[in-house]
Amino acid sequence: MVAIALTLGGGLLLLNRADAQMRDTTRKHHLQDIEQSLYFAKGLHGTFPPYAEPTWCGLLSNPVNRPVRDQIEAALRQQNNTYANPEKTFPRDPLPEYDYFYWKRSPATFELYAMLEQDNNNERNSLGCPTASDIYYDYGLNSHWRRNMSFLKS
Repeated sequence: MVAIALTLGGGLLLLNRADAQMRDTTRKHHLQDIEQSLYFAKGLHGTFPPYAEPTWCGLLSNPVNRPVRDQIEAALRQQNNTYANPEKTFPRDPLPEYDYFYWKRSPATFELYAMLEQDNNNERNSLGCPTASDIYYDYGLNSHWRRNMSFLKS
């Protein structure tokens, strides 16, 4: 009886870990989709969204930030065939208590952050963003770093 309980408990733990890993993978793919749309938007407008502001930061699903998200979404739907379908929703974290953070550091650089469930390292944060609470994140994309590392892809 104890062996069955341990087996069931272990199985549930493995399923929970697999689900968390799947959500983390989804988060990373979402950030990559948003990243590509931001590069596309910059190519069209000469700067990252929001186009009229030199810097900006905030949570993408916050209703107050909807105008910025709309600019990113317009580029995403134009650039990415998957999102060209109006039924496909804008990337949103799989868990409602999590959110994606976007920081336009300058007209030429941005960062995107997500919280992970399997690799909690708190390496990135929103400290210094005047329009967001101080939140720590585990995964991020940095346009400056990635642009400078593009030579590795060739």
